[in-house]
Amino acid sequence: MAAKINFNTKHFGKGDPLPPYNGKLRVYNMRFCPYAQRAILALNAKQVDYEVVNIDLSNKPEWFFSKSGFGKVPSIEIQEDVCIYESLVTVEYIDEVYPQRPLISKDPVRKAFDKIIIEAMAPVQVLYYKALKAPETITEDATAAYYKALDFLQDQLKSRGTQFLAGSEPGYVDYMIWPFFERILLIDFESMTIDSEKYKLLLEYLGRMFKDPAVSQYLVPKKVYDKFAEDIRSTGYSPDELIQHF
Repeated sequence: MAAKINFNTKHFGKGDPLPPYNGKLRVYNMRFCPYAQRAILALNAKQVDYEVVNIDLSNKPEWFFSKSGFGKVPSIEIQEDVCIYESLVTVEYIDEVYPQRPLISKDPVRKAFDKIIIEAMAPVQVLYYKALKAPETITEDATAAYYKALDFLQDQLKSRGTQFLAGSEPGYVDYMIWPFFERILLIDFESMTIDSEKYKLLLEYLGRMFKDPAVSQYLVPKKVYDKFAEDIRSTGYSPDELIQHF
């Protein structure tokens, strides 16, 4: 069992010194970033012992670009000054290096279809960011693409006939699509409503995901997500101010 990790730590910004590397796997993260959450979920599922260094993405420390070539999270530091970044890349690395609880299917066909599902959820991500930052920019085409993605996902759940897309417990495909659904379900977006009758199977699946230990230990309370959405649309958000509301 990995030690309990404090996810709600200070977000480092411009002028802050780089924390000394202590030899433990380090995740450069932002507490409210859905892409960084992918790496966190994979590590949680495997019960890897790691540390989190949160980054203020709107005020990045000067040293951060030496840890993430694109200046984005997640980036994982696997040994001092050796970092891997981009969310799907980091998770694939984690799954290869930490063999406990394999997340990615060893079957080439299943692995390919899992990646197709992840790609098929792109319209969910697009509509989420529109709804979050500029609801007035939402188009009929974007909304139609979102619901087409939900239809596709529900069809996949139906055809697989398992509790999770990966089987009896969540795997790579489940954890990679989850962060956006977490936000859609906890933030009240009129444009992203999931009908409880039409999408009964999908909502039951998402309900099981909420209860998964890797997911539940990193959940953001609804009240914090609501404030996050409100702040983004008005004055802009401060991650350190938001974590005070947990």
